[in-house]
Amino acid sequence: MRTSLKAIDGNDYDVAVVGAGINGAVSAAALSAAGLKVLIIDKGDFASFTSQQSSNMVWGGIKYLQSLEFALVFKLCLSRAKLMRNYPSRIKPIGFLAAIGDEAPANLLAIWAGAWLYWGIGLFSTRTPKVRDVARSVKYEPGLKDRAIGGTVQYFDGLLLDNDARFVWDFLEKARTFGAEALNYTALTSATRGATNWELQLRDEQDGSAAAVYAKAVVNAAGPYASGLNDLLAADAGAHLVLSKGIHLVVPKLTTDDRVLAFWDEEGRLFYVLPMHDRSVIGTTDTRVNQPETEVTDEDRDFVIRQINKSMNLAKPLTRADIIAERSGVRPLVAANARQKKNSDEVDWHKMSRKHVIAADADKKVVSIFGGKLTDCLNVGQEIIEEFKGFGFTLAPKKWFGEPVTNKKAQAEILKALTAQICVKTGDAEWSQQIAKGLFRRHSVQASVIVGESTAKDLAPIFDGIDYCAAELKHIAETELVVTQQDLLRRRTPLALIRSASEIAANARLQEVLAGLPAR
Repeated sequence: MRTSLKAIDGNDYDVAVVGAGINGAVSAAALSAAGLKVLIIDKGDFASFTSQQSSNMVWGGIKYLQSLEFALVFKLCLSRAKLMRNYPSRIKPIGFLAAIGDEAPANLLAIWAGAWLYWGIGLFSTRTPKVRDVARSVKYEPGLKDRAIGGTVQYFDGLLLDNDARFVWDFLEKARTFGAEALNYTALTSATRGATNWELQLRDEQDGSAAAVYAKAVVNAAGPYASGLNDLLAADAGAHLVLSKGIHLVVPKLTTDDRVLAFWDEEGRLFYVLPMHDRSVIGTTDTRVNQPETEVTDEDRDFVIRQINKSMNLAKPLTRADIIAERSGVRPLVAANARQKKNSDEVDWHKMSRKHVIAADADKKVVSIFGGKLTDCLNVGQEIIEEFKGFGFTLAPKKWFGEPVTNKKAQAEILKALTAQICVKTGDAEWSQQIAKGLFRRHSVQASVIVGESTAKDLAPIFDGIDYCAAELKHIAETELVVTQQDLLRRRTPLALIRSASEIAANARLQEVLAGLPAR
Protein backbone atom coordinates (compact mmCIF):
# COMPACT_ATOMS: atom_id res chain seq x y z
CA MET A 1 0.00 0.00 0.00
CA ARG A 2 1.21 3.48 -0.87
CA THR A 3 2.30 5.57 2.13
CA SER A 4 0.31 8.75 2.73
CA LEU A 5 2.08 12.05 3.28
CA LYS A 6 0.32 12.32 6.63
CA ALA A 7 2.20 9.22 7.77
CA ILE A 8 5.62 10.82 7.17
CA ASP A 9 4.84 14.42 8.11
CA GLY A 10 7.67 15.72 10.31
CA ASN A 11 9.94 12.71 9.72
CA ASP A 12 13.71 13.08 9.72
CA TYR A 13 15.85 11.39 7.05
CA ASP A 14 19.54 11.18 6.36
CA VAL A 15 18.92 11.76 2.66
CA ALA A 16 16.04 12.65 0.37
CA VAL A 17 16.38 11.48 -3.23
CA VAL A 18 14.33 13.57 -5.65
CA GLY A 19 13.56 11.72 -8.87
CA ALA A 20 12.89 7.97 -9.11
CA GLY A 21 14.29 7.08 -12.50
CA ILE A 22 17.28 4.77 -12.80
CA ASN A 23 19.73 7.25 -11.21
CA GLY A 24 17.48 7.95 -8.25
CA ALA A 25 16.62 4.29 -7.77
CA VAL A 26 20.26 3.14 -7.61
CA SER A 27 21.10 6.05 -5.30
CA ALA A 28 18.32 5.04 -2.91
CA ALA A 29 19.36 1.38 -3.02
CA ALA A 30 23.05 2.10 -2.46
CA LEU A 31 22.57 4.60 0.36
CA SER A 32 19.89 2.64 2.22
CA ALA A 33 22.03 -0.52 2.01
CA ALA A 34 24.88 1.51 3.53
CA GLY A 35 22.75 2.21 6.60
CA LEU A 36 21.24 5.62 5.85
CA LYS A 37 17.58 6.48 6.36
CA VAL A 38 16.39 7.29 2.84
CA LEU A 39 13.30 8.90 1.34
CA ILE A 40 12.88 8.79 -2.44
CA ILE A 41 10.11 10.74 -4.18
CA ASP A 42 8.92 11.35 -7.70
CA LYS A 43 6.29 13.78 -8.92
CA GLY A 44 4.94 11.05 -11.22
CA ASP A 45 5.15 7.29 -11.00
CA PHE A 46 8.53 5.63 -10.56
CA ALA A 47 10.47 5.57 -13.85
CA SER A 48 7.65 7.45 -15.57
CA PHE A 49 9.80 9.79 -17.63
CA THR A 50 13.18 9.20 -19.31
CA SER A 51 13.70 5.80 -17.68
CA GLN A 52 10.64 4.28 -19.34
CA GLN A 53 11.68 5.33 -22.85
CA SER A 54 15.01 3.57 -23.42
CA SER A 55 15.93 0.96 -26.02
CA ASN A 56 16.19 -1.62 -23.19
CA MET A 57 19.78 -2.32 -24.22
CA VAL A 58 22.58 -3.17 -21.81
CA TRP A 59 25.51 -2.31 -24.02
CA GLY A 60 29.07 -1.09 -24.01
CA GLY A 61 28.44 1.86 -26.32
CA ILE A 62 29.96 0.58 -29.55
CA LYS A 63 28.93 3.76 -31.39
CA TYR A 64 31.26 5.81 -29.16
CA LEU A 65 34.23 4.19 -30.89
CA GLN A 66 33.48 6.51 -33.83
CA SER A 67 34.19 9.51 -31.59
CA LEU A 68 37.28 7.75 -30.11
CA GLU A 69 35.84 7.69 -26.55
CA PHE A 70 37.72 4.52 -25.63
CA ALA A 71 37.72 5.18 -21.87
CA LEU A 72 33.93 5.58 -21.87
CA VAL A 73 33.46 2.37 -23.90
CA PHE A 74 35.74 0.47 -21.52
CA LYS A 75 33.80 1.74 -18.51
CA LEU A 76 30.44 0.85 -20.09
CA CYS A 77 31.69 -2.61 -21.09
CA LEU A 78 32.76 -3.31 -17.51
CA SER A 79 29.34 -2.12 -16.32
CA ARG A 80 27.62 -4.31 -18.89
CA ALA A 81 29.53 -7.37 -17.72
CA LYS A 82 28.80 -6.62 -14.06
CA LEU A 83 25.09 -6.19 -14.72
CA MET A 84 24.89 -9.38 -16.75
CA ARG A 85 26.66 -11.38 -14.02
CA ASN A 86 24.33 -10.07 -11.34
CA TYR A 87 21.07 -10.20 -13.34
CA PRO A 88 21.44 -13.45 -15.31
CA SER A 89 17.69 -14.04 -15.72
CA ARG A 90 16.67 -10.42 -16.33
CA ILE A 91 19.36 -9.57 -18.91
CA LYS A 92 19.87 -11.76 -21.97
CA PRO A 93 23.16 -11.91 -23.93
CA ILE A 94 22.08 -11.22 -27.49
CA GLY A 95 23.59 -10.86 -30.93
CA PHE A 96 23.45 -7.53 -32.76
CA LEU A 97 23.54 -8.14 -36.52
CA ALA A 98 24.76 -4.96 -38.23
CA ALA A 99 23.91 -4.69 -41.94
CA ILE A 100 26.57 -2.78 -43.85
CA GLY A 101 24.71 -0.58 -46.30
CA ASP A 102 25.46 2.66 -48.13
CA GLU A 103 24.90 4.70 -44.95
CA ALA A 104 27.46 2.74 -42.91
CA PRO A 105 30.47 4.84 -41.83
CA ALA A 106 33.00 2.29 -43.20
CA ASN A 107 33.25 -0.90 -45.23
CA LEU A 108 32.63 -4.44 -44.02
CA LEU A 109 36.20 -5.26 -42.98
CA ALA A 110 36.69 -1.95 -41.17
CA ILE A 111 33.48 -2.42 -39.17
CA TRP A 112 34.49 -6.01 -38.41
CA ALA A 113 37.78 -4.68 -37.08
CA GLY A 114 35.83 -2.19 -34.97
CA ALA A 115 33.70 -5.03 -33.57
CA TRP A 116 36.88 -6.91 -32.60
CA LEU A 117 38.21 -3.76 -30.94
CA TYR A 118 34.90 -3.46 -29.06
CA TRP A 119 35.20 -7.10 -27.99
CA GLY A 120 38.75 -6.53 -26.78
CA ILE A 121 37.94 -3.31 -24.91
CA GLY A 122 35.20 -5.32 -23.18
CA LEU A 123 37.87 -7.80 -22.03
CA PHE A 124 36.38 -10.55 -24.21
CA SER A 125 33.36 -10.88 -21.89
CA THR A 126 30.93 -11.56 -24.76
CA ARG A 127 30.93 -13.97 -27.68
CA THR A 128 33.40 -13.49 -30.54
CA PRO A 129 32.27 -11.12 -33.33
CA LYS A 130 31.39 -12.70 -36.68
CA VAL A 131 31.47 -11.44 -40.26
CA ARG A 132 29.33 -12.69 -43.17
CA ASP A 133 29.22 -11.83 -46.84
CA VAL A 134 25.94 -10.91 -48.53
CA ALA A 135 24.86 -14.45 -49.42
CA ARG A 136 25.53 -15.87 -45.96
CA SER A 137 23.97 -12.80 -44.32
CA VAL A 138 20.67 -13.21 -46.17
CA LYS A 139 20.63 -16.94 -45.44
CA TYR A 140 21.24 -16.23 -41.75
CA GLU A 141 18.64 -13.44 -41.60
CA PRO A 142 16.16 -13.64 -44.50
CA GLY A 143 14.60 -10.34 -43.48
CA LEU A 144 17.60 -8.40 -44.81
CA LYS A 145 17.43 -6.93 -48.29
CA ASP A 146 20.32 -8.48 -50.20
CA ARG A 147 20.72 -5.45 -52.46
CA ALA A 148 20.81 -3.06 -49.52
CA ILE A 149 23.77 -4.62 -47.71
CA GLY A 150 27.42 -5.31 -48.33
CA GLY A 151 27.50 -8.08 -45.71
CA THR A 152 26.97 -8.15 -41.96
CA VAL A 153 28.98 -7.95 -38.77
CA GLN A 154 27.60 -9.55 -35.63
CA TYR A 155 28.70 -8.40 -32.20
CA PHE A 156 27.19 -9.16 -28.80
CA ASP A 157 25.67 -7.09 -26.01
CA GLY A 158 22.77 -7.50 -23.59
CA LEU A 159 19.02 -6.79 -23.63
CA LEU A 160 16.48 -6.49 -20.83
CA LEU A 161 13.94 -9.27 -21.26
CA ASP A 162 11.10 -7.26 -19.73
CA ASN A 163 11.32 -3.46 -19.78
CA ASP A 164 13.44 -0.61 -18.49
CA ALA A 165 10.93 0.73 -15.96
CA ARG A 166 10.58 -2.74 -14.45
CA PHE A 167 14.35 -2.82 -13.99
CA VAL A 168 14.19 0.51 -12.15
CA TRP A 169 11.56 -0.99 -9.86
CA ASP A 170 14.03 -3.78 -8.92
CA PHE A 171 16.36 -1.17 -7.38
CA LEU A 172 13.51 0.61 -5.63
CA GLU A 173 12.33 -2.67 -4.16
CA LYS A 174 15.89 -3.38 -3.02
CA ALA A 175 15.99 0.04 -1.34
CA ARG A 176 12.70 -0.71 0.41
CA THR A 177 14.08 -3.96 1.80
CA PHE A 178 16.80 -1.86 3.45
CA GLY A 179 14.21 0.47 4.99
CA ALA A 180 13.91 3.23 2.40
CA GLU A 181 10.56 4.99 2.02
CA ALA A 182 9.47 5.35 -1.62
CA LEU A 183 6.66 7.71 -2.63
CA ASN A 184 5.39 8.17 -6.16
CA TYR A 185 3.12 11.04 -7.24
CA THR A 186 4.82 13.24 -4.65
CA ALA A 187 6.19 16.64 -5.67
CA LEU A 188 8.82 18.75 -3.95
CA THR A 189 7.28 22.23 -3.77
CA SER A 190 9.90 24.12 -1.75
CA ALA A 191 13.16 23.53 0.08
CA THR A 192 14.85 25.52 2.83
CA ARG A 193 18.36 24.83 4.09
CA GLY A 194 18.77 25.20 7.84
CA ALA A 195 21.89 25.00 9.96
CA THR A 196 22.10 21.21 9.82
CA ASN A 197 19.37 19.96 7.51
CA TRP A 198 16.87 20.64 4.78
CA GLU A 199 13.18 21.32 5.33
CA LEU A 200 11.34 19.90 2.32
CA GLN A 201 7.73 20.73 1.56
CA LEU A 202 5.94 17.92 -0.28
CA ARG A 203 2.61 17.71 -2.10
CA ASP A 204 0.65 14.58 -2.95
CA GLU A 205 -0.23 14.93 -6.65
CA GLN A 206 -3.21 12.58 -6.23
CA ASP A 207 -5.15 14.13 -3.34
CA GLY A 208 -3.42 17.50 -2.87
CA SER A 209 -2.34 16.82 0.74
CA ALA A 210 0.92 18.30 1.99
CA ALA A 211 3.67 17.46 4.47
CA ALA A 212 7.06 18.69 5.62
CA VAL A 213 10.03 16.37 6.10
CA TYR A 214 13.64 16.97 7.06
CA ALA A 215 16.82 15.59 5.54
CA LYS A 216 20.52 16.10 6.17
CA ALA A 217 21.29 15.82 2.45
CA VAL A 218 19.55 15.77 -0.93
CA VAL A 219 20.29 13.79 -4.09
CA ASN A 220 19.11 15.54 -7.23
CA ALA A 221 18.17 12.71 -9.60
CA ALA A 222 15.59 14.66 -11.57
CA GLY A 223 16.97 13.68 -14.98
CA PRO A 224 16.16 16.34 -17.59
CA TYR A 225 14.71 18.52 -14.81
CA ALA A 226 17.96 18.45 -12.78
CA SER A 227 18.95 22.04 -13.58
CA GLY A 228 15.57 23.35 -12.48
CA LEU A 229 15.74 21.41 -9.23
CA ASN A 230 19.15 22.88 -8.48
CA ASP A 231 17.66 26.32 -8.99
CA LEU A 232 15.01 25.43 -6.38
CA LEU A 233 17.71 24.19 -4.01
CA ALA A 234 20.02 27.13 -4.85
CA ALA A 235 22.73 24.50 -5.16
CA ASP A 236 26.04 24.89 -6.97
CA ALA A 237 25.80 22.33 -9.77
CA GLY A 238 28.44 23.26 -12.32
CA ALA A 239 26.80 21.32 -15.13
CA HIS A 240 24.39 21.96 -17.97
CA LEU A 241 22.12 19.67 -19.96
CA VAL A 242 21.37 19.47 -23.65
CA LEU A 243 18.27 17.46 -24.59
CA SER A 244 17.89 15.06 -27.49
CA LYS A 245 14.56 13.40 -28.33
CA GLY A 246 14.47 9.74 -29.28
CA ILE A 247 11.41 7.78 -30.33
CA HIS A 248 10.61 4.10 -30.81
CA LEU A 249 7.69 2.42 -32.53
CA VAL A 250 6.37 -0.98 -31.44
CA VAL A 251 5.13 -3.11 -34.34
CA PRO A 252 4.31 -6.78 -35.02
CA LYS A 253 7.33 -9.10 -34.91
CA LEU A 254 9.57 -8.47 -37.94
CA THR A 255 12.00 -11.36 -37.49
CA THR A 256 11.75 -15.05 -36.71
CA ASP A 257 14.69 -14.88 -34.32
CA ASP A 258 15.24 -12.81 -31.17
CA ARG A 259 18.50 -11.30 -32.41
CA VAL A 260 18.79 -7.52 -32.77
CA LEU A 261 19.16 -6.04 -36.26
CA ALA A 262 21.28 -2.90 -36.57
CA PHE A 263 21.31 -0.51 -39.53
CA TRP A 264 22.63 2.96 -40.20
CA ASP A 265 19.77 5.28 -41.03
CA GLU A 266 19.81 7.95 -43.73
CA GLU A 267 21.39 10.39 -41.24
CA GLY A 268 24.27 7.98 -40.53
CA ARG A 269 23.03 7.01 -37.07
CA LEU A 270 22.71 3.46 -35.72
CA PHE A 271 19.13 2.26 -35.94
CA TYR A 272 17.76 -0.95 -34.42
CA VAL A 273 15.07 -3.62 -34.65
CA LEU A 274 14.83 -4.97 -31.10
CA PRO A 275 12.74 -7.84 -29.73
CA MET A 276 10.25 -7.14 -26.95
CA HIS A 277 8.36 -10.31 -26.06
CA ASP A 278 6.40 -11.18 -29.22
CA ARG A 279 6.75 -7.73 -30.80
CA SER A 280 9.52 -5.67 -32.43
CA VAL A 281 10.68 -2.24 -31.32
CA ILE A 282 12.17 -0.03 -34.03
CA GLY A 283 14.18 3.17 -33.59
CA THR A 284 15.59 5.39 -32.37
CA THR A 285 15.71 8.94 -33.68
CA ASP A 286 17.88 11.86 -32.60
CA THR A 287 16.24 15.29 -32.59
CA ARG A 288 17.45 18.35 -30.70
CA VAL A 289 14.74 19.72 -28.36
CA ASN A 290 14.61 22.50 -25.81
CA GLN A 291 12.15 21.02 -23.32
CA PRO A 292 11.83 17.65 -21.56
CA GLU A 293 8.24 17.01 -22.65
CA THR A 294 8.07 15.40 -26.09
CA GLU A 295 5.70 13.43 -28.27
CA VAL A 296 5.88 11.30 -31.40
CA THR A 297 5.06 13.29 -34.53
CA ASP A 298 3.97 12.13 -37.98
CA GLU A 299 7.43 13.14 -39.21
CA ASP A 300 8.98 10.82 -36.60
CA ARG A 301 6.69 7.95 -37.58
CA ASP A 302 7.37 8.34 -41.27
CA PHE A 303 11.14 8.53 -40.71
CA VAL A 304 11.27 5.31 -38.68
CA ILE A 305 8.95 3.44 -41.03
CA ARG A 306 10.99 4.60 -44.03
CA GLN A 307 14.23 3.26 -42.52
CA ILE A 308 12.72 -0.18 -41.95
CA ASN A 309 11.04 -0.46 -45.32
CA LYS A 310 14.27 0.30 -47.16
CA SER A 311 16.37 -1.98 -44.94
CA MET A 312 14.25 -5.11 -44.58
CA ASN A 313 12.65 -7.59 -46.95
CA LEU A 314 9.12 -7.43 -45.53
CA ALA A 315 6.20 -9.30 -47.05
CA LYS A 316 4.23 -6.07 -46.78
CA PRO A 317 5.78 -2.63 -46.17
CA LEU A 318 5.09 -1.16 -42.75
CA THR A 319 2.60 1.70 -42.48
CA ARG A 320 1.34 3.83 -39.61
CA ALA A 321 -1.54 1.36 -39.25
CA ASP A 322 0.95 -1.28 -38.03
CA ILE A 323 2.01 0.74 -34.99
CA ILE A 324 0.94 -0.94 -31.74
CA ALA A 325 2.54 1.53 -29.33
CA GLU A 326 4.94 4.47 -29.31
CA ARG A 327 7.71 5.69 -27.02
CA SER A 328 9.12 9.20 -26.88
CA GLY A 329 11.71 10.45 -24.43
CA VAL A 330 14.67 12.76 -24.03
CA ARG A 331 18.31 11.95 -23.48
CA PRO A 332 19.82 14.40 -20.94
CA LEU A 333 23.29 15.00 -22.39
CA VAL A 334 25.92 16.77 -20.30
CA ALA A 335 27.47 19.81 -21.99
CA ALA A 336 31.20 20.33 -21.54
CA ASN A 337 32.39 23.57 -19.94
CA ALA A 338 28.84 24.28 -18.90
CA ARG A 339 29.72 27.35 -16.88
CA GLN A 340 31.03 29.05 -20.01
CA LYS A 341 28.40 27.63 -22.39
CA LYS A 342 25.12 28.65 -20.87
CA ASN A 343 23.53 28.73 -24.30
CA SER A 344 23.01 25.10 -25.36
CA ASP A 345 22.84 26.18 -29.02
CA GLU A 346 26.63 26.60 -28.84
CA VAL A 347 27.07 22.88 -28.15
CA ASP A 348 27.64 20.35 -30.96
CA TRP A 349 25.15 17.94 -29.40
CA HIS A 350 25.44 15.28 -32.13
CA LYS A 351 28.95 14.51 -30.82
CA MET A 352 27.87 14.24 -27.18
CA SER A 353 27.88 10.86 -25.44
CA ARG A 354 25.73 9.50 -22.62
CA LYS A 355 28.39 9.85 -19.94
CA HIS A 356 27.22 11.05 -16.56
CA VAL A 357 28.56 13.77 -14.29
CA ILE A 358 28.06 13.86 -10.52
CA ALA A 359 28.43 17.28 -8.92
CA ALA A 360 28.50 17.87 -5.17
CA ASP A 361 27.73 21.06 -3.23
CA ALA A 362 29.45 20.20 0.05
CA ASP A 363 28.19 23.29 1.88
CA LYS A 364 24.53 22.48 1.23
CA LYS A 365 25.01 18.71 1.06
CA VAL A 366 23.42 18.36 -2.36
CA VAL A 367 24.61 15.77 -4.87
CA SER A 368 23.38 16.23 -8.45
CA ILE A 369 23.43 13.54 -11.13
CA PHE A 370 23.53 14.76 -14.72
CA GLY A 371 23.15 12.52 -17.75
CA GLY A 372 23.95 8.83 -17.73
CA LYS A 373 22.23 5.71 -19.02
CA LEU A 374 20.88 2.42 -17.76
CA THR A 375 24.07 0.45 -18.45
CA ASP A 376 26.11 2.75 -16.21
CA CYS A 377 23.73 2.60 -13.26
CA LEU A 378 25.91 0.54 -10.89
CA ASN A 379 28.74 3.07 -11.30
CA VAL A 380 26.33 5.88 -10.41
CA GLY A 381 25.30 4.12 -7.21
CA GLN A 382 28.90 3.53 -6.15
CA GLU A 383 29.90 7.12 -6.91
CA ILE A 384 27.00 8.39 -4.81
CA ILE A 385 28.31 6.35 -1.86
CA GLU A 386 31.72 7.97 -2.29
CA GLU A 387 30.21 11.44 -2.33
CA PHE A 388 28.37 10.77 0.93
CA LYS A 389 31.56 9.53 2.54
CA GLY A 390 33.01 12.91 1.59
CA PHE A 391 30.07 14.61 3.31
CA GLY A 392 31.08 12.90 6.55
CA PHE A 393 28.33 10.29 6.76
CA THR A 394 29.19 7.06 8.53
CA LEU A 395 28.44 4.28 6.05
CA ALA A 396 28.51 0.51 6.28
CA PRO A 397 28.01 -0.49 2.63
CA LYS A 398 26.35 -3.80 1.79
CA LYS A 399 25.61 -5.26 -1.62
CA TRP A 400 22.64 -3.36 -2.98
CA PHE A 401 22.11 -4.87 -6.42
CA GLY A 402 21.62 -8.22 -8.10
CA GLU A 403 19.10 -11.04 -8.21
CA PRO A 404 18.67 -13.11 -5.03
CA VAL A 405 19.74 -16.26 -6.91
CA THR A 406 22.41 -15.96 -9.64
CA ASN A 407 23.81 -19.50 -9.76
CA LYS A 408 22.55 -21.13 -12.97
CA LYS A 409 22.15 -24.58 -11.46
CA ALA A 410 20.18 -23.22 -8.52
CA GLN A 411 18.04 -21.14 -10.87
CA ALA A 412 17.28 -24.20 -12.99
CA GLU A 413 16.21 -26.20 -9.92
CA ILE A 414 13.93 -23.43 -8.68
CA LEU A 415 12.42 -23.02 -12.14
CA LYS A 416 11.78 -26.76 -12.45
CA ALA A 417 10.00 -26.83 -9.08
CA LEU A 418 7.99 -23.73 -9.93
CA THR A 419 6.88 -25.21 -13.26
CA ALA A 420 5.75 -28.38 -11.49
CA GLN A 421 3.89 -26.31 -8.88
CA ILE A 422 1.97 -24.46 -11.61
CA CYS A 423 1.33 -27.64 -13.59
CA VAL A 424 -0.22 -29.37 -10.57
CA LYS A 425 -2.69 -26.51 -10.28
CA THR A 426 -3.45 -26.06 -13.96
CA GLY A 427 -2.78 -29.40 -15.62
CA ASP A 428 -1.13 -27.65 -18.59
CA ALA A 429 2.57 -28.45 -18.87
CA GLU A 430 3.23 -26.25 -21.93
CA TRP A 431 2.23 -22.88 -20.62
CA SER A 432 3.12 -23.78 -17.03
CA GLN A 433 6.76 -23.55 -18.09
CA GLN A 434 6.15 -20.25 -19.90
CA ILE A 435 4.45 -18.65 -16.89
CA ALA A 436 7.06 -20.07 -14.51
CA LYS A 437 9.89 -18.45 -16.48
CA GLY A 438 8.24 -15.03 -16.39
CA LEU A 439 7.32 -15.24 -12.71
CA PHE A 440 10.80 -16.36 -11.68
CA ARG A 441 12.54 -13.75 -13.83
CA ARG A 442 10.55 -10.90 -12.32
CA HIS A 443 9.97 -12.11 -8.74
CA SER A 444 12.67 -14.73 -8.04
CA VAL A 445 11.92 -16.85 -4.95
CA GLN A 446 8.73 -14.86 -4.28
CA ALA A 447 7.23 -16.48 -7.40
CA SER A 448 6.38 -19.68 -5.50
CA VAL A 449 4.35 -17.66 -2.98
CA ILE A 450 2.42 -15.97 -5.81
CA VAL A 451 1.58 -19.37 -7.31
CA GLY A 452 0.64 -20.86 -3.95
CA GLU A 453 -1.92 -18.11 -3.31
CA SER A 454 -3.46 -18.29 -6.82
CA THR A 455 -6.18 -20.26 -8.59
CA ALA A 456 -5.66 -22.23 -11.78
CA LYS A 457 -7.69 -19.65 -13.68
CA ASP A 458 -5.43 -16.81 -12.51
CA LEU A 459 -2.30 -18.70 -13.60
CA ALA A 460 -3.33 -18.90 -17.27
CA PRO A 461 -1.56 -16.48 -19.69
CA ILE A 462 -3.39 -13.15 -19.77
CA PHE A 463 -2.58 -12.92 -23.52
CA ASP A 464 -1.45 -15.68 -25.84
CA GLY A 465 2.26 -15.53 -26.56
CA ILE A 466 3.49 -13.70 -23.44
CA ASP A 467 4.42 -14.88 -19.95
CA TYR A 468 2.09 -12.76 -17.80
CA CYS A 469 -0.89 -14.10 -15.86
CA ALA A 470 -3.64 -12.51 -13.79
CA ALA A 471 -2.10 -13.85 -10.57
CA GLU A 472 1.09 -11.91 -11.17
CA LEU A 473 -0.73 -8.74 -12.18
CA LYS A 474 -2.85 -8.87 -9.02
CA HIS A 475 0.29 -9.35 -6.93
CA ILE A 476 1.98 -6.37 -8.60
CA ALA A 477 -1.10 -4.17 -8.17
CA GLU A 478 -1.27 -5.01 -4.46
CA THR A 479 2.41 -4.89 -3.50
CA GLU A 480 4.30 -2.57 -5.88
CA LEU A 481 2.82 0.84 -5.07
CA VAL A 482 0.61 0.89 -8.17
CA VAL A 483 -1.72 3.89 -8.27
CA THR A 484 -3.04 3.96 -11.85
CA GLN A 485 -3.65 1.49 -14.65
CA GLN A 486 -0.69 2.88 -16.55
CA ASP A 487 1.61 2.20 -13.59
CA LEU A 488 0.73 -1.48 -13.98
CA LEU A 489 0.46 -1.71 -17.76
CA ARG A 490 3.32 0.58 -18.83
CA ARG A 491 5.94 0.45 -16.08
CA ARG A 492 5.67 -2.56 -13.74
CA THR A 493 4.94 -4.56 -16.92
CA PRO A 494 5.25 -3.76 -20.66
CA LEU A 495 1.67 -4.80 -21.53
CA ALA A 496 0.72 -1.34 -22.84
CA LEU A 497 3.73 -1.53 -25.15
CA ILE A 498 3.13 -4.97 -26.63
CA ARG A 499 -0.66 -4.95 -26.84
CA SER A 500 -2.82 -2.22 -28.38
CA ALA A 501 -5.31 -0.20 -26.37
CA SER A 502 -8.17 -2.03 -28.09
CA GLU A 503 -6.69 -5.45 -27.22
CA ILE A 504 -6.33 -4.41 -23.59
CA ALA A 505 -9.89 -3.04 -23.46
CA ALA A 506 -11.28 -6.27 -24.95
CA ASN A 507 -9.48 -8.58 -22.50
CA ALA A 508 -12.10 -9.34 -19.84
CA ARG A 509 -9.65 -11.04 -17.45
CA LEU A 510 -7.28 -8.09 -17.58
CA GLN A 511 -10.12 -5.63 -17.08
CA GLU A 512 -11.04 -7.47 -13.87
CA VAL A 513 -7.52 -6.86 -12.59
CA LEU A 514 -7.67 -3.18 -13.59
CA ALA A 515 -11.07 -2.55 -11.98
CA GLY A 516 -10.79 0.13 -9.32
CA LEU A 517 -7.59 1.66 -10.68
CA PRO A 518 -7.90 5.06 -12.36
CA ALA A 519 -6.80 5.09 -16.01
CA ARG A 520 -4.01 7.61 -15.34
